[in-house]
Amino acid sequence: MFSRLLPLLLLAVPPAFASASPQLRLLHRVFHPSLPAAPFSERATLHLLGSGPAAQTSLVPSETFADDLLEYASAVEGLNGALYQVALEHPGDADQTQWATSSFPACHLPSSTSESFTVHLDQHGTPLSLDYFLAPIPHNGACPKPKSRKASASAGSSPAQFRPIANTTVAFRFPTFPPLPALRVPPPVTAEGKPVEAVREKSFIEKYWMYMVIALIAMTFAPAPAEEGEGQGQGSGGRK
Repeated sequence: MFSRLLPLLLLAVPPAFASASPQLRLLHRVFHPSLPAAPFSERATLHLLGSGPAAQTSLVPSETFADDLLEYASAVEGLNGALYQVALEHPGDADQTQWATSSFPACHLPSSTSESFTVHLDQHGTPLSLDYFLAPIPHNGACPKPKSRKASASAGSSPAQFRPIANTTVAFRFPTFPPLPALRVPPPVTAEGKPVEAVREKSFIEKYWMYMVIALIAMTFAPAPAEEGEGQGQGSGGRK
């Protein structure tokens, strides 16, 4: 069951990474502060098939994957604060302390049904770091309550067991940069270094007062129109 390929959803495979690094090794272990730090063991190999946007990937579990999980289950049984750690081996670097490592509470591993790997790359496509997540988990992140030994014995199972996770997602991420801030042109300054004051815009009256005065003078000296009654009287007297 562990030897078959895990279902994998590839979110993004950068072309530069697909051509530069055809495969990566993923390793894992269980860590607890009260236990000696165990070395990483191989968990799976990430294969990249092809190059460019059409590249495909597959996650192949190691032959010891199932045995490792059973060993981890017995090692952390009854221990609080145990961490399940997944590491991404840097190509050509055998020092485990330099590998990118992501930790998750080991108590969620038995009840999780999906997992996700996010490999962060630099601008040249070289792996930098790794993010590992399990789901589903409670919103508060609390570990499930352990079963009592009586209930486990009656069920005929071990109190803690790691089960294979059916749904696995792998994503590759290139670095993203925030947009550059918009630079504003500095205000002009005088020779003394003081800001130049903007010229105040004239009002409507200040702009057109001359035309208003001319119109007022023209209206003052314009001849008054003759009254209608006077014109009619003069006309009748002429006819007599």
